[in-house]
Amino acid sequence: MKTTRFLPLLLLLPACAEGGDEDRPQSEVKISASHHFFGFKTERGFGDFPVPAQAVLTDRGTINLFDDSTYTVTRPTGTSAADRYALETDGALSLLVTGSGTEPSVQLLGAYGLAGAQADLFFTDRVSTNASTSLGLFVGTRVIAGQVELEGQWHVLSLHAIFEQTIKSPSNVGRGAHGSVAISAGAPGTQRTISGSGMQGTSALTFGGTIQNLLDGSDTGDGTCTLTVDYQLAGQAADSRVMLSAANDNVVFGLDADETDGEAGLLLMIREFGAPTTPVDPVRVAGTFLVGGHTLFVNPSNSGSDVFVGVVTLSAAGGFVLDATGNDGQDFAYSGTYTLAADGGMTISISGTNETWFGAIDRTYNTFAFLDDFEEVRANNIPEFNLGFGVRQKTE
Repeated sequence: MKTTRFLPLLLLLPACAEGGDEDRPQSEVKISASHHFFGFKTERGFGDFPVPAQAVLTDRGTINLFDDSTYTVTRPTGTSAADRYALETDGALSLLVTGSGTEPSVQLLGAYGLAGAQADLFFTDRVSTNASTSLGLFVGTRVIAGQVELEGQWHVLSLHAIFEQTIKSPSNVGRGAHGSVAISAGAPGTQRTISGSGMQGTSALTFGGTIQNLLDGSDTGDGTCTLTVDYQLAGQAADSRVMLSAANDNVVFGLDADETDGEAGLLLMIREFGAPTTPVDPVRVAGTFLVGGHTLFVNPSNSGSDVFVGVVTLSAAGGFVLDATGNDGQDFAYSGTYTLAADGGMTISISGTNETWFGAIDRTYNTFAFLDDFEEVRANNIPEFNLGFGVRQKTE
């Protein structure tokens, strides 16, 4: 199992209690930079239907990595004490969260984009403790200094937990959606419109909304955006979702953190390749990606969640394999094939469960996302939706 290579980073450190550093694992790669992050956390079990808003927690802030193998986290409430990180040469990332009292020390496993200049990242909270019972996926990117030009075509992938519904159905536990949107042109820092279409499960969906790259008086920003995405099913009013957001030239990260309006979740936008003039190069797509993902189990009578880390392998001949490990330490795998569109989108066909997923690779060929919004039939009667995000494993 490829994910077992994370395990050497799980050593909890005897020197911590003594105040020493000599026995602490040192990062193979040391970074000195700050990074936006957005976290979507859910309880392992949601209890009786309907799903309560208390089953979801969201998180956002800045993770600051330093070249002495330490990191801090800055949230609106302040900055944490320093703890330790370990970043392997292939991009595997581990963040130590030192426990206190009866709380154990835990590791947040993830990955950092080292294969190119675009430093996207993810990490996962897969450990349920007395003080933190929820599980979560966190995604983000390095803080930039300047402007982000958002005009153009973008793939959209999102996963939301749904609260306080009255009709028992999987779509009233969780909803996945994907599609393609256009962001309009405009001057730097101005509000742009979003328009496009897609699918929510088997239902056609219309997207709308706005996005704005926030700039200061000198027309400089750090990648932070305001983002509102409208989801509209045929014959229904638009569901307008306000999100916390940050962007780089190729990826937009959005967090729907408002748990009072019926849903909360994560959204990713991956810039499309400019087909037909500059289509995706299939040769450059193939490779191995370190991935993390969030799972929603959407049977309303037995709902809950999981978070996983693993590896996705995309072969040059169109093969797809996901090898991963969930919260309980159990390995699982999906395999199948993918069909690549000229704009970088993918149709992923999963063998065995006969599911169809959607995926997208960004224009650097180093960031990859996939969405399982297919309500499959399973022997255990627990269909699931999954959102995955990953970075290419560095091999040199």
